[in-house]
Amino acid sequence: MTINNIRYIYNSNTGIELIFCENSIISYPTHNHVSVFTIGIVLDGLIVLTANNTVKTYEKNQTFVICPYMPHSISAHSNYTLLSLCIDKNVAARCTTDKIQSNITDLLMSALNTERINQYQILQLLNCLNSLIAYPDWYSNNQNPFINNLKKRLELYPESKFSIEEMAQNAFISKYHFIRSFKAEVGLTPHQFQLQNRIRKAQRLIHKTETITEVALTTGFCDQSHFIKQFEKQVGLSPLTYKLSSQTIKPEKMS
Repeated sequence: MTINNIRYIYNSNTGIELIFCENSIISYPTHNHVSVFTIGIVLDGLIVLTANNTVKTYEKNQTFVICPYMPHSISAHSNYTLLSLCIDKNVAARCTTDKIQSNITDLLMSALNTERINQYQILQLLNCLNSLIAYPDWYSNNQNPFINNLKKRLELYPESKFSIEEMAQNAFISKYHFIRSFKAEVGLTPHQFQLQNRIRKAQRLIHKTETITEVALTTGFCDQSHFIKQFEKQVGLSPLTYKLSSQTIKPEKMS
């Protein structure tokens, strides 16, 4: 039986991504998702999800929601199969509920092997999506203006050299107070957040560049071995395996 079979399927028209982890034993360290809502459903086995200092076990057919910037981790104590639906909140905000449902259903039915997910599980995902969209606020935006601007800068240009000292000086506070304030609002330290976004950028670039070395250099890593180590730690796969496991689909017509 194949271990850690992971497929990434990205819809270029809607910005919706499916991540299908089959028979996985990968645990993911604390991280967050930038501007992305994630709806997950356990198809088999179980996972332990820690989010906002709350630990909960999810078993077969149970769904969960992870909001943008919510720090969380996943622990695997045995093999599990998990389907994650990732929706950019900005894309979702511009679409009607019916259109989002239709696009997601089309993606599920066309991109996945339907023998691995049944109608009940698809309905569970869509019901969870409905509850999410009905929520009045996508996520709290009451943030320190400087930290909010820095956060956006680290998202857009994670490869740039931003030292903690420079960040703290620009905020007119001490280095240690700055680190505590940033982590309180973002859920990660500035270094962790920047590193995470470098890997996210690498995931976007990996199909557009010819070599892994080029991806590493473009995303701010001087050492290719360090890049590969961090990529495997956060994604659960090597850069090359990830490249072979992911695909982008471009439907000719979307409802």
